[in-house]
Amino acid sequence: MARTASAPARHAPARRVPTRSGASAPRRGRLEAPRRRPAPPVPRGAAVLDALLQGRAWIGLVFVLLAGIVFFNVDLLRMNREIALTADRAAEVKRENARLRTDLARLGSSERIQRVAAERGLVLPAPGEVRYLRSDPVVDARRAASRIDAGEGSGQAPAAPPAAPSGRAATAAPASSPGPVAPGVPPQG
Repeated sequence: MARTASAPARHAPARRVPTRSGASAPRRGRLEAPRRRPAPPVPRGAAVLDALLQGRAWIGLVFVLLAGIVFFNVDLLRMNREIALTADRAAEVKRENARLRTDLARLGSSERIQRVAAERGLVLPAPGEVRYLRSDPVVDARRAASRIDAGEGSGQAPAAPPAAPSGRAATAAPASSPGPVAPGVPPQG
């Protein structure tokens, strides 16, 4: 059978389009995609960041950041090398201090000092020969002044020392040493 112009054409069933008022017609069959909401306004900093990332300027920015990281790492390596050198120097100084302490202990031993003194002709005084000097600033100053006046410091013969004050005992030794003493000979006093 041929179609005539008067016969109505068969069309697909019409879809209902939801209205903007929010009332929607019941859906049949396929689900429709939800409506997209308009994008919120973009903050100004984000717009600048978007422009940087979409343009060529981001390449320069990444280059500058990478160069900064490289220079930072080079500086860090330099500081680490200096720290290692300082640690080596500190260890060297500690070894030197330990060696010097060992030398000091060896040189300061009383047995060694007594042996060196005996080699040079020095002897220990007998216990009764040890005398201590007492200091009296007033008397010592007068005695020094009288010796200077007498010419004792100029190589001339020494003058007799002034009499000791009555409060001083005979335990005080003369201020000047009598000179070198032969080994085994007690000093004259």
